[in-house]
Amino acid sequence: MATMKSSGDLLASISSDLADNNAGLISAEDVRHNMEDTVFSINRIIASGDTDIKYPFYNNVRIKHTEGVGGGRIIAESGIIFPNGPLNTTLLQREPYPGAGQVSHNDLADLTEGDPHTQYVAISGVKAGRVMTGNLAIGNNWINASGNDSMGIKFAPNADATEDILVSGDFTFGDNSKINTGHAVAKAWLNFDASGVGNVPVINSYYNIDQVERLDTGKFRITFTSGVFLNNYYTAVATSNSTTASGSKEDFDVNTVGLVLRQGDDASALRTLTYVIQNKAGQYVDSQINDLVCFGYGPLTSSGTTPTVVGL
Repeated sequence: MATMKSSGDLLASISSDLADNNAGLISAEDVRHNMEDTVFSINRIIASGDTDIKYPFYNNVRIKHTEGVGGGRIIAESGIIFPNGPLNTTLLQREPYPGAGQVSHNDLADLTEGDPHTQYVAISGVKAGRVMTGNLAIGNNWINASGNDSMGIKFAPNADATEDILVSGDFTFGDNSKINTGHAVAKAWLNFDASGVGNVPVINSYYNIDQVERLDTGKFRITFTSGVFLNNYYTAVATSNSTTASGSKEDFDVNTVGLVLRQGDDASALRTLTYVIQNKAGQYVDSQINDLVCFGYGPLTSSGTTPTVVGL
């Protein structure tokens, strides 16, 4: 019966039983039992650890899988050691790798140490040397501190490839002042010089103004950009210096600016406002300094609850 031996015992037995002579001292039994012991001891020799020092494998070890047979596996019940491990060359790995699709992100180490995800915006909001280099699309979502819907700021795309910014609360500034509606902002304004060369008005600054037309001395028709006002009930305020000079603080005459006619509906014609300047003597004047500021509803807007009206 074969005996399992170490590589040293096998060598000793072979040297003893298979003498190097021709004296007829070697029997068939000597050869047979040494061969049997060798075959029987192969697994022990390979698994003994001697392969790391005395009998290492010099070539790749291939485990062949045979179709229909449950063989071709390496079963490491006690674990695996990787001598080229980057952190610990003696660490025993006992847990099998579950596969890339099965590794839980929360099971990874050092998730909150240092800056492991340089491809993301830093949680702190500040990271020296790293800023966003491209656009950030957040989809149909709100940006807020609570995580609730319909609160904070949201970007809403339009059919013309523009985007509106939706705000659910107030814009609050460092001095605690607030803006809670766009109605507090002028919808249109204008500064122009009516004393231009050849009776042509000179536009100095403007917003949502489409045209300034001189009708006669001191009389002008101002046309607004399409879609600025919901109707013709906007509030308009105007001033003028009623003189063609503006070189000193005295270049001013007592006058009246009349905003006397509002027309248009944006459907067939743009909305217009007639702007007339009349001095104290009742004369119409092409003044050098003229201002206009307008507040009003834009399309699809309202101011909430209508004010209470109290009569005598």
